[in-house]
Amino acid sequence: MKITGVQIKTFILILLLFATLSGQKAYSQNFIPESTPSNTLAYNLYPFSIYPHAIIDTTIEESSPEGDTLVQEEKPKLLPDQISFGEKLFWGENGVFRGLGIASPLTPEVRRHELVVRRTMLTMHQIGGFLALAAMIGTAWTGQRTIDLPRNKALKTAHQKMIVATITTYSITGLLSILSPPPLIRRDEGGTTAIHKTLAWFHVAGMILTPILGSMVSQRGVKGSLGINIDKAHFHQYAGYITTAIFAASMIVITF
Repeated sequence: MKITGVQIKTFILILLLFATLSGQKAYSQNFIPESTPSNTLAYNLYPFSIYPHAIIDTTIEESSPEGDTLVQEEKPKLLPDQISFGEKLFWGENGVFRGLGIASPLTPEVRRHELVVRRTMLTMHQIGGFLALAAMIGTAWTGQRTIDLPRNKALKTAHQKMIVATITTYSITGLLSILSPPPLIRRDEGGTTAIHKTLAWFHVAGMILTPILGSMVSQRGVKGSLGINIDKAHFHQYAGYITTAIFAASMIVITF
């Protein structure tokens, strides 16, 4: 079956539409308040937190020796207790982004803006994942056709372009997640999120291994080789298929 450019473009548009709708559904569920926060700061930050009850009342009542009640307000907690090394490195109180002036010093107002940035970056991360998946499928298809028709230079050129598209979309998609600001509070992650992150280790390994195997495919100057080593090309092909399948699985578990 011959796949035309129009069919590929239609497929990509469908993926984009599906990613947008699923992303809106996921985030609308995460941002529905369960109750009214107990103080003004909580009310201001609440709509942008990915968890309900992210800000708690920091007012503490103490009794003085004279019997009067004293009100002492502690500094609000603006970063999660469970913060990754990368989040602390880039977004910590003395993080790289704050030191370079990319992010402002840590205040409630700044954190409110960072949580909006986080939501935007993670939405783009999800959409970018579907774009990367489409590029991977295109790369696998043109690679298969290149093995079937090794003398076809147009297929080789198309395959190289799809490789560039795959590496670009995959890298940007990953950076959108890695460089996003931390949430206000992080609970123990499990279920589909844990599976999604576990699968990431495998498709990252595949994205490193597959190009290395691809660099070994070329075999010029050998009589009857058609310019490629078929055995090595098959190893490269299998690595690409497995990586694409793992990446697709990581997208499926986080979307449904």
